[in-house]
Amino acid sequence: MPDKIDMSIPTGAPTPCGRLNGGEIQMRIFTGGARGIAVALVGAGALAAASCGEAQVGANDPVSAPGAAGEQELRRPANDVANLLDDDVVPPTVELTSPATDSFLRGTVALTADASDDVGVARVDFLLDGATVIGTATQAPYTVNWNTAAVSGPHSLTAQAFDAAGNPGTSSAVSVLVDNALPIILTGPPQYNPSNQNYVRGIVNVGWAVTDQSLSGVAYVEFLQNGVWMGSASGLPDASTYYFSWDTRVLGNRSYTLTLRATDRAGNVQTSTRSLIVDNALPFVALTAPTNGAQVSGVVTLSANASDSQALLYVRFEVDGEMLTPFSTSAPFTKTWDTTGKSGTHQIVAIAMDRAGNTKRSTVATVTVP
Repeated sequence: MPDKIDMSIPTGAPTPCGRLNGGEIQMRIFTGGARGIAVALVGAGALAAASCGEAQVGANDPVSAPGAAGEQELRRPANDVANLLDDDVVPPTVELTSPATDSFLRGTVALTADASDDVGVARVDFLLDGATVIGTATQAPYTVNWNTAAVSGPHSLTAQAFDAAGNPGTSSAVSVLVDNALPIILTGPPQYNPSNQNYVRGIVNVGWAVTDQSLSGVAYVEFLQNGVWMGSASGLPDASTYYFSWDTRVLGNRSYTLTLRATDRAGNVQTSTRSLIVDNALPFVALTAPTNGAQVSGVVTLSANASDSQALLYVRFEVDGEMLTPFSTSAPFTKTWDTTGKSGTHQIVAIAMDRAGNTKRSTVATVTVP
């Protein structure tokens, strides 16, 4: 109950609004300032009907000690005479209408509640985890803005409404998860290596690993080529790898920018971009020595011309299907072959490979060792 206004009944006050009720009870009301009133009751009060409204004397209303001739004096604040002695013990009803339960939230969020009371709602407080007041609304629609920047993780929201008498009513709790963190994306296959570098060919399985740090979770991911949307996939368990089949056979032999865009269930968006170079063209290679039909002996130098539209990796030589190592990685492309003890006919071929993995074999040269 609110604090009481302790005010004496003015001497010589005018006749109050009130009358005898059944010849037993007399109610006298005196005003005294913007907030205060003073009431004198004669006899044991129950119900007094007055021309200014009905007033109920409650059993729990504070009274002073009995005075002369059994008079009792009761002092109590009220907004108007009609509600002067009306005990308001009914709390407001309140419901948190937004956000919905199990929502994923980020940034600044509008919290909204519906509240009602038989007399009137004074205010609605919005509470975080039942303790911290996020904000207060004093008139319908009851709404406040909540900045969630510093409170990532699971939380409980409630709304608490108060009427003029201070009676509180609390809503059911709504569970939410605040996620202000961007997903983390790690580049997956194809990985850079010294041989292939970033060159690819054919149908490529391009992948990225994505984690949302065990918060709201990944809702979906999208695959873009040079900024153009190419496909999407629904969210997988946290820290999963997402793969897209990229058909480079219909593309020109050049560099492309590939992007994965990940969106979590709270709406946070993160992107990861990489560049890959498409090369579906075969390299060129020609065996220049020895020539087809030649007779050779001793240590023979095998030579070839080779080139590629993108990046040539190496030229290797094979004699009778057996590779000679090490491979030749720069022009002039040569390799020595020791023919000692290898009398007879032999077949020699040069094979060129580019960094994307395309290979081309030269025309076979047949030679004789005497």
